[in-house]
Amino acid sequence: MTGISLALNSRQIFGNKNKLLRAQGLTPVHIFGHGLPSLALQANTLELESTINRAGSSHLVNIKLDTDKKTRKAFIREIQRHPIKGYLQHVDFYQINLKEKVTAEIPIHFSGESPLLKEKGHKLTAPFTHLTVEALPDDLPPEIHIDLSQFDTLEKDLYIKDIILPGKARILNEPDLLVAKVSEIHLKVEAPVAVSLAEEPEVKPVVHTEEKETTEKE
Repeated sequence: MTGISLALNSRQIFGNKNKLLRAQGLTPVHIFGHGLPSLALQANTLELESTINRAGSSHLVNIKLDTDKKTRKAFIREIQRHPIKGYLQHVDFYQINLKEKVTAEIPIHFSGESPLLKEKGHKLTAPFTHLTVEALPDDLPPEIHIDLSQFDTLEKDLYIKDIILPGKARILNEPDLLVAKVSEIHLKVEAPVAVSLAEEPEVKPVVHTEEKETTEKE
């Protein structure tokens, strides 16, 4: 089995007593799914943090329960953290059916180098960071790869309809939306402000006068 895996165990502590659980380096977890009963579980906090960093919300996680012989596949659905201290308080997983299509926000990953971007005066325009993809769980790509080396002229535009995903996965966003292009940087040069001599304030000469000292005799 390849991919991201996480071991979960049954939980016997609930409610306010979850503080004791967190003090032991464990985090409360729930796993649920369509037509499936919700299970109260717990995970090693360090392993759970690593899984969150690797999986995000678009990668499937192989869940290994201590009470199951088979592995479950699930997405991270919700993450709750302490509003001030930031530590994990609770995580929800959504178990999926491998025979049913799922919809997920898949991140765009740029790779390679565009010859235009090596030159000054050009920039990459990329309005999207994620695209909405529908597929069977096993066909869902973890990322959408875009090779920047294809952008060798300013006329090269990449639209959603130009992206081909593996398997039967399909992008649900509008096909004519722009995904990426290299464009020129237009610098705005402000014209100098002309100052009329008539508008300059009049400078009056300073005249220094000498006062003679007078001595009064009594």
